Amino acid sequence: MTNVIKKLDKISIVLSLTAVLFLSVYAIAFTASSASADTELIAVGDVGCKSASLSNLKNIANSPDKQKLLAVGDIVYNCSPSSIQKNWDAIKQEKHSVLGNHDVEKSSSKAFMAKNFGLGPSGWFSWKINDIAIIGINDYRPFNEGSVQHTYLEQKTTQFCGRDDSTLSPINWVIYATHEPIQTPSVGGGHGPNTALRSVLESLAEKCGDNVLILEGHNHITAFGNVKGNNHALCGGGGFGGDDTGNSNGFEFQTKKFGYCQFSFGEDSIEAKLIGTDGKVIGTHTFTAGGSTAGSPTTRTVSEGPDRTGSTTNVLPSSSFPPSPPDNTDIDTETE
Repeated sequence: MTNVIKKLDKISIVLSLTAVLFLSVYAIAFTASSASADTELIAVGDVGCKSASLSNLKNIANSPDKQKLLAVGDIVYNCSPSSIQKNWDAIKQEKHSVLGNHDVEKSSSKAFMAKNFGLGPSGWFSWKINDIAIIGINDYRPFNEGSVQHTYLEQKTTQFCGRDDSTLSPINWVIYATHEPIQTPSVGGGHGPNTALRSVLESLAEKCGDNVLILEGHNHITAFGNVKGNNHALCGGGGFGGDDTGNSNGFEFQTKKFGYCQFSFGEDSIEAKLIGTDGKVIGTHTFTAGGSTAGSPTTRTVSEGPDRTGSTTNVLPSSSFPPSPPDNTDIDTETE
């Protein structure tokens, strides 16, 4: 009888150790799964077909499939669309883009943007990826209050911001994506902020709340920071180049080095990285709800470029685009 009890004790100890080991492995696996559940996004703009451009595109193509791509315009420039098509075809991740000024100059460029990024005739769109929502803006169609686009932007802001309905998947972050920046460091050879668009987007962002990121391009640099209460990421280092950095104007990180932005979205923070043409990290930054930390700004100073003003700055005549129905929503896609 004593031997039986001893054997039962040994079995009990083995079972207890097995249970502990199982729970430990499960906890580790659960933690790893939770960490990898963060939504990841790549952003690049002002690309073209120079050597730095092609290196960036190659690196993006080699990124994990879960890293979706949002381009912030000026993709083609004077490059032959057919010559760069293979580079964009190599990028298998889901991708969309806002329009840049150079993207709407030629019919061939507009056709390239429609083919590769799913842009409809209006050029504005929304895109939901897991727990983030992207609202893409067309800077070259009217966006002032009362315009069709402004109505669309208001509708999407209402739809996405503060969404906690139990019947819908939650949204933790909203991104307003635009080609022309509404805030920017001073850029030698570049552009000042689009103040007309600023008045529209800052009003929408205020309605949306703290978990907002404004994603921009147009200037051929990369800059991260919280400027006047809003998180900004300027990702114009795609490869065309030619601009220089100057006064930070509130941005906490800026550089003229070529690269693309990589974002990992947590519940209340965004980890941002600039990935250089060699695939290595150039700089990092942490955005938080309503603020940001960890920048490394440069110090060289140039005079600030002029602001862009006017109620609908840089708007092309409506004849430049096919007509759009009032409820045009272009992509409006959800990736769960």
